[in-house]
Amino acid sequence: MKNLLLICTLLCANFIFAQKIELKGKVISEDKKTIEAATIYLSSKKDSTLIDYTITDVSGNFKMPIKKIEEPTFITISNIGFEDFSQDFETIKESIDFGTITLNPGSDVLDELVITTDAAPIRIKKDTLEFNAASFKVRPDATVKELLEQLPGVEVGDDGKIKVNGKEVNNVLVNGKPFFGADGKVAIENLPKDIINKVQITDSKTKEEKLTGASSDGESKTINLTIDEDKNKGLFGRFIAGYGTDDRYESSMLFNYFKGDFKVSVLGASNNINSTGFSTNEIFDNMSGGRNSYYTSSSDDGSYSLNGMQFGGGKGIYQTDMIGVNYSDNWGKKNKVSMNYLFNEVENNNTNKTRMENLLPDNRYITESESKLKSKTGNHTFNYDIEMELDSLTTLTIVPNIKNTNSTSRNSGFSETRNEMGELLNKSNNTDFLSVDNTIFSNEFLVARRFKRKGRSLSIGFNNENRKNTTDQLKDAAAYFYQTNLPEDIRNQSINTKSHTDAYTVNVVYREPIAPKQTLTFTFNNTWTNEYQGRATYDFNTATGNYNNYNNLLSFQNTLKGVKTAPSVGYQINGEKYFFSINSGTTINNYDVSSLYNNERYLNQRLDILPSVRTYGNYRIGKSMSIYANYSYTETSPYMAQLLEYVDLSSTLSTTQGNKDLKTSTQHSFYLGFNNYDWQSRSGYYLYAGGSYNARSIGMVSTFDENYFSTITYTNINDTYYYWSGINYSKDFKLSDKNKLSIAAGLDFNGDKNKGIQNNIWYTSNNISLKPEVSVTLDLNKKLILKPSYSYDINYMKYDNLPIQKTNYFVHNAGFMATAYWPKNVVFGSDVMYQYNSNIANGFKKDYLLWNASLGYNFLNERFLAKVKIYDILNQNQSVRRTASPTSIYDTQDIILKQYVMFSLTYKLEKFAGKKKSRFNIDED
Repeated sequence: MKNLLLICTLLCANFIFAQKIELKGKVISEDKKTIEAATIYLSSKKDSTLIDYTITDVSGNFKMPIKKIEEPTFITISNIGFEDFSQDFETIKESIDFGTITLNPGSDVLDELVITTDAAPIRIKKDTLEFNAASFKVRPDATVKELLEQLPGVEVGDDGKIKVNGKEVNNVLVNGKPFFGADGKVAIENLPKDIINKVQITDSKTKEEKLTGASSDGESKTINLTIDEDKNKGLFGRFIAGYGTDDRYESSMLFNYFKGDFKVSVLGASNNINSTGFSTNEIFDNMSGGRNSYYTSSSDDGSYSLNGMQFGGGKGIYQTDMIGVNYSDNWGKKNKVSMNYLFNEVENNNTNKTRMENLLPDNRYITESESKLKSKTGNHTFNYDIEMELDSLTTLTIVPNIKNTNSTSRNSGFSETRNEMGELLNKSNNTDFLSVDNTIFSNEFLVARRFKRKGRSLSIGFNNENRKNTTDQLKDAAAYFYQTNLPEDIRNQSINTKSHTDAYTVNVVYREPIAPKQTLTFTFNNTWTNEYQGRATYDFNTATGNYNNYNNLLSFQNTLKGVKTAPSVGYQINGEKYFFSINSGTTINNYDVSSLYNNERYLNQRLDILPSVRTYGNYRIGKSMSIYANYSYTETSPYMAQLLEYVDLSSTLSTTQGNKDLKTSTQHSFYLGFNNYDWQSRSGYYLYAGGSYNARSIGMVSTFDENYFSTITYTNINDTYYYWSGINYSKDFKLSDKNKLSIAAGLDFNGDKNKGIQNNIWYTSNNISLKPEVSVTLDLNKKLILKPSYSYDINYMKYDNLPIQKTNYFVHNAGFMATAYWPKNVVFGSDVMYQYNSNIANGFKKDYLLWNASLGYNFLNERFLAKVKIYDILNQNQSVRRTASPTSIYDTQDIILKQYVMFSLTYKLEKFAGKKKSRFNIDED
């Protein structure tokens, strides 16, 4: 940590003292009043490209450190309700003091009216950073994603995740409302840049903070995309259909219509190429493993989360079908409504082979197993959000959510365990048929009121979460033991499992301003919980041919009933350049855990006192340079299963028993970050470090007999931890007016310490990983984009009191991505990904090269795109992997999607404000 702080200090000093000159001055109005938060920006006279920007402080003063400029530029000072001030320069080679600058009032001085000929490319309104979309140049066909990539301090990863100055964006809105999910993937990859007016970046707030006007901690960001008023009416869509070799197919569609506040979107898809069925990448469409993601079924199962719903996923080969609708509108002037419904169905087939080396203090065992799985899962999700303004100061919100999952599966397999000498210890086989029905209903009811005194607010919320699960299982299993006289375990059973959880919460939050920019927050939270788990097991009756022999030893009824009461108090100060908050409270968890097993009642009554404290602070050193940190201490109660006293015999190769005397878990967590982006030099970096120290946690105690039959229980474990740290750097080089070179590099350093008990001996494992990575992007006039990348992942694991002392391995990942929009109407993409993993067991191929390519042609006014795509050209994709855990090393292999060729046709519909939009209008010079 000391080294990290030293590096952070040196980098800050290096940035500050590297600046040779500065522009400074003071901005006032005609009546001699200072103007706070006026925007000052320096632009190139040649093409109006933004060079740098700043804002005035509370005294109207500004300072803009810059480097020497040899080309003609102009500076503009802009503020709402005033006419712009502008001044030209042929060169800027020394510091300039503008003295006092007076802004003249506009002819129509309105709160949100900007009187200016050319809109400011950037404007800062207190807690909002606003970019004018028209000021940033991208190719004519660009989406919002490409616009965001041009904004200072904004990063968009290949996975669609967005960061602003190193902070994660967890909410993306369109005109203030969600657009198919908070993560914004649908919005940024589908909305055309041309309809966007402003990109507004603010600190993310909870619904309660938003409605009461409270400040947030700023740990994450929200992006709001505003649409030009004259373009806020239109429709756009994308429809894809494709068929390929080996009966591979894909189809997807996304249709959107909006008119003012009214928006409706429909999406649907079906494919059997291991895709979520919803991808808007115009190069590879729904193809998995494209755009330089290192894809195997082992490291990336292709799953995709949209609005809290998981699509795709699962090892092996799967088919996905999906349909959804999103709707939002304003009902009158005081009611805001949004709703979405999503359905998806995934059918999965997989064959798995695993070899596991089990580590014990005095020896080791080898378990080899094979299994086959065929499953089908359907999900229905419905989300609704209504916000009603009861009066000018009071708002009511109701947010119900329903999710239902139905699945059926057939799983069959066998395993054998041998000792180091090759002697057979046990073997087992099983066949399971499962039918699962799971329903979750949750609702948030919140009344929030602001008062006339600024900063004072009161909110009362009621939340419920009701979960219900029913599982029917037919189990045919057998376990055989060879080293002792332990009898064979043969089972032919029908098992019905039912569970439900009902939780109801009342939450009250009151805020009181105690001084300018300082607030006290009082919170009271009370949760009632009723949880039930029951299993009824029936053995097969050969006399009747039915499952009607009730098995007491494999049946149970468990319940948890309790009340959590959690009062807390918080303090917050929100200055011009800093923010600090601290919150402390205690949760009183009064609950009973009871079991009915084998006609015997078990009862565990507990009262856990769980103190907690959380602090967060950030300090803005400059307009794009800040440091932030947090610390938290939490205590948590054991889970119900960890407290149950009876011996669970449900597994044929192990037994599990809880420990009623477990103590609570205690955890100290921290995070420290520093970020900076210099817009003038197009370079930026951020450092981060975080971790968690578990002074007391809960771990397993395992005992193995000669047959490798295990007996498992739980105990408290002290002094375990995990941590992570790293640095990321990026820089853009302007090669010419139309060509750009970008470099990104990073270094991640992570580690952890785990403990446990096996055969009455404590073991410890320490894991350390180091991962440097670098990528270079060459952008030639948006016609040809080349991106090579490389990462090297080094892992070290050290063991104490286990038969091996260490296991080390490394992974090379190299990639090359090429995208071309030349010649006209042609779209070409090629992704090459190479991986070498030294950790893969001998006898298996340690490396593979995955090469995908796509070639498309636009025709009929560029509304249609015909395309041919080849997946895994070299037919090398594989799913063999080795994983090391604190007590085992295992190799596993699944079936994986192999080479195929796909022919597809895409239709693109775009019509805004009654005008059709042309695509790929890139200059050919």
